[in-house]
Amino acid sequence: MKTTHNPEKIFIRTFGGLTIYRHHAPVAISWESQKARLLFCYLLITSDQWVHRDQLLELLWPGCEHESGSKNFKTTLSRLRKSFQGARNLNPVLTQGDAYRLNFEAIACDNGVFRDNAVAGIKHMTRNEVKSAREHLEKAQELYVAEFLPEEPTDAFIGASRQELAGLFTTVLNYLERIYAAEERTDLLASLRSLSHFPSFQRN
Repeated sequence: MKTTHNPEKIFIRTFGGLTIYRHHAPVAISWESQKARLLFCYLLITSDQWVHRDQLLELLWPGCEHESGSKNFKTTLSRLRKSFQGARNLNPVLTQGDAYRLNFEAIACDNGVFRDNAVAGIKHMTRNEVKSAREHLEKAQELYVAEFLPEEPTDAFIGASRQELAGLFTTVLNYLERIYAAEERTDLLASLRSLSHFPSFQRN
């Protein structure tokens, strides 16, 4: 996934709640159904991977018959696309046979940018490339302003992603703490440690 933010793109914020921006201003989305919104959230989680329709069917309608599920999915996908007609009239979902993913030519999302920077920062740290590590880790830390999609507390798929991102965030903070301590930056350490009020951050 590309981590650069094109201002012409729709930008999706997921940390602290689903919010959609264009030109740094919130865009109101009138979701055609709750299932359409959930489908969008699931595709945000799967990022730039193609996801087979059957996997999405099981997430949206667990245990449903394939024929009825396929009809429901077709309707839900249509409603999802219709929900975005007012936001630059873009098509948010691409199709390749029976597989689907978000249209990242038109959409950027904070959880993907966070993950890319966190993973890059951790890799640089393992190679002792501290300057590059710090740059990526700080970018990741700035994006994680609160938990991932907290408005969906009971959804198992979203919850698993929330837990995984929270763990990655904790690793980011621990590495930054190590870097700032080595640099004797007490100001940055104090600022970093003030983030411990996030429920997902439990110091090792």
